[in-house]
Amino acid sequence: MTRREYLLAGASLLPAAQAAGQQRSVDGTSLQMWGESSAKDASPRGQWLKDSRFAMFIHWGLYSELAGHWDGKAYYGISEWIMNRAKIPAAEYEKVARRFNPTGFDAREWVRTAKAAGMRHIMITSKHHDGFAMFKSAASSYNIAAASPFRRDPLKELSEACRAEGLRLGFYYSQSQDWHEKDAVGNRWDFPAPGNFQNYLAGKAIPQIKELLDNYGPLAGIWFDTPGPITPQQSKELVDLVHTAQPQCLVNSRIGNGLGDYDTLGDMEIPRAPRAGLWETVDTHNDSWGYSSDDLNFKTAREIAQRLVKVVSRGGVYMLNIGPDGKGRMPPQSLRMLKQVGAWVQANEAAIHGADPTPLGALAWGECTRRGSTLYLHVFDWPESGTLVVPGLKSKLTRAKLPNGTNLAAKQIPEGWVLHLPDRRPGGLIPVITLETEGAMVANRDLFVLGGHDNELDSGGATLTGCKPAKVQWMEKFGDWKHAECATEWTGAGSMASWTFQTVEPAEFYADVDYTLPAEDDCSEWRLTLDGKSVTFPLIDTGERPRRTAFGGALPRFRTYRIGLIQLEKPGPHQLELGPTGKEGQAARIAGITLRPAS
Repeated sequence: MTRREYLLAGASLLPAAQAAGQQRSVDGTSLQMWGESSAKDASPRGQWLKDSRFAMFIHWGLYSELAGHWDGKAYYGISEWIMNRAKIPAAEYEKVARRFNPTGFDAREWVRTAKAAGMRHIMITSKHHDGFAMFKSAASSYNIAAASPFRRDPLKELSEACRAEGLRLGFYYSQSQDWHEKDAVGNRWDFPAPGNFQNYLAGKAIPQIKELLDNYGPLAGIWFDTPGPITPQQSKELVDLVHTAQPQCLVNSRIGNGLGDYDTLGDMEIPRAPRAGLWETVDTHNDSWGYSSDDLNFKTAREIAQRLVKVVSRGGVYMLNIGPDGKGRMPPQSLRMLKQVGAWVQANEAAIHGADPTPLGALAWGECTRRGSTLYLHVFDWPESGTLVVPGLKSKLTRAKLPNGTNLAAKQIPEGWVLHLPDRRPGGLIPVITLETEGAMVANRDLFVLGGHDNELDSGGATLTGCKPAKVQWMEKFGDWKHAECATEWTGAGSMASWTFQTVEPAEFYADVDYTLPAEDDCSEWRLTLDGKSVTFPLIDTGERPRRTAFGGALPRFRTYRIGLIQLEKPGPHQLELGPTGKEGQAARIAGITLRPAS
């Protein structure tokens, strides 16, 4: 996935202007969407996550029956928020339960689908923000077993199926938002006066969480979301509740207030580089998390495999969401593509489950994972030249082989190793080359620009002078998240983003800059300097807006501007610098530069 694809890839709820504090206003209530970015308690109870790098997330509830439509209108974006977006009165939304009868639900089929896809644990919504419980609950009659004609407990059936198939199961529970309850967060169209949040916690949330812990066997985790106004003491009470009832049950960082056993990053967020600790990225197969009949933007099997590898190579768990429909059926597109992904994962299991992050720097041709003294090279971009440079690897190679076991010739160079590949790309979603090394792993994370491939120089990895880093997050369709690490707040001539990198041979590239710019900085002049040689160019207004008409929040508009050809005249170290020539362009947000082969 290129930076451009990353900027255009979907992700679920935060305007860019509020990104730093992860705050969103839900009907006048300040709501913390994703909690702290770093859980403080990296407990040993979560070490099994390393052996379960690929997991299934399931969003399923009354919103699945509505499929993104209410009162004759389509609500594009994430369908599980339709009650909020359409301001459906709780009394009207309750009526949806009367027709919610998912007779196509088959717990064993769902679990076998996840297992065949190479997934090792499942998280499913037990209660989303709409307040409807997808399990039998004595704490509230507003649940699938009591309020719908289905009269069954699908979570009980899933827990039994997971045990039978050897998968772990955990439950998503919305601890703060509950649009059915006056004392919870989020519903101000029915309940304009703020309620007593502690009453909601004590009267519904805590009793239902106890039911989940007591009635469904050993759980992988309770997955909390959007902590909102929850206090440190209330977060701790929920964490202690979980750990007392089931000491091995995990709590994610969206419990809020810096607590939790592991980090859940922003929706669809994949970090730029390896990240320490236990963490996960949550993603969804199309753009919505709940089922939407209008959302056919499903990621291909190759895209899923590449995103999985990116997360594992950085040390995380990749949890991919599927949204079953109101009848309890998974989308046929998901079933078809998961089958392809599963065949690839099972063929490359050692490179995924139990694998460690890459010891190398960014690789223009793909990603790397590690298991002990073995490296797995996931080659997204098979080189036309027939040679693959593995920069930064200093260990001695004892064997290099293709997926079919064919040995590859390899030559050590000062910068690393060069592998000689067949002209024909091996089959499969991603060819994986195995490198076996001798002794302790010796490698570095130096930045290399490699000929024959697109090389992305991200602002998040640049040295910034006279400007500041900024994490930009925004929605296009509602809940369709984008993420970018940028450099901004330029202070004029002399401010710059700079990259030091190495090359192994001379090469010619086109230099493209990815950026967004407000109207007032239209036609600001910029300078690109490579090894002391400079070229100036304009950056033009991209059409970004400070506030959207449809549902609020800022709307940056990233575009790619081609600066032109640059020459890396000799191998070795190089310095590339980018910055404004004057005081104009202060608000420009630069995501980075891509060097694309000229031939």
